[in-house]
Amino acid sequence: MKLLTFDANGTAHVGAAIAEGIVDLTEALRRTQPQLTGAATMLAIIQSGIDIDAVGGSAIDALRADGTLSQFIVAAPRYLPPITNPPKILALALNYQEHIDETNLHFYNEPIIFTKYSSNLVAHGDAIELPPFPQKVDEEHELALVVSRRCRHITPSEAADYIFGYTICNDVSARDRQRERLKMGQPYAYAKNFATFCPMGPWIVTAKELPDARNLKMEVRINGKVTRAGNTKDMIFDPYEVLAYCSDYTPMEAGDVISLGTFAGDKQIVAGDTVELEIERIGTLRNDVVAAPAKWSNFAEGVPTGPLVRTSK
Repeated sequence: MKLLTFDANGTAHVGAAIAEGIVDLTEALRRTQPQLTGAATMLAIIQSGIDIDAVGGSAIDALRADGTLSQFIVAAPRYLPPITNPPKILALALNYQEHIDETNLHFYNEPIIFTKYSSNLVAHGDAIELPPFPQKVDEEHELALVVSRRCRHITPSEAADYIFGYTICNDVSARDRQRERLKMGQPYAYAKNFATFCPMGPWIVTAKELPDARNLKMEVRINGKVTRAGNTKDMIFDPYEVLAYCSDYTPMEAGDVISLGTFAGDKQIVAGDTVELEIERIGTLRNDVVAAPAKWSNFAEGVPTGPLVRTSK
């Protein structure tokens, strides 16, 4: 199934993208399976371990059969991030050789892992807000996996059993700040965690529908023009290897997300752009890019990397 989260009068509901449109799966399950518990949110569904493809599919089939499915179709859903508050978001740097080559950096024999903060998540259709000082900002189109259940010290051959599904993540990055912080030995956490710098969605495609994501075409379109393209088969570390690696150094939990790195090409985005990230068999994540509405009081204007405004003592 393709599972999403959307706003229903101030409450997060789970939806399913089907041939007829977006069905309110939360309400569909309440109608057809009122005894079911643990399905109120996407995270609850993942943590419960229920076979949502079977359970959700059965609910939708029942509504089709009695002619009431149209009552559960949402005409214009306002998307939320697929998991509104995942336990953690990990991400990879330098997981495509051509991206390593274009950065003039060096390959390491282990994945390079950093964190994206869930507070910076934005949904399909939301805006990416640029900082109010000169800054080269890049989109980073990435396949992301969603963990199905707790795992620790698993092997790559076991990893498929711990993947709930796949989505799209945009690892938006402030490059000037990243280069500055590289000199300090910390290039990732700061530059990749500005507010709104983690678009994700539009939905999660379950592993039952997409059992293997290791050979999928990827494409970036800026204002409708294709700016770069890649394929997940070119990842240095594939999803199973990455999940196994992460499970060695930290417990992985149901609902965790791992964004698997980007490929080479021109990535810069500017205010006024519409960014579309597409992955074969998953879908398209679309976000507009806007300028910050006001300056940030603690940062000097007019320069790309600071300095921080200090108060006199």
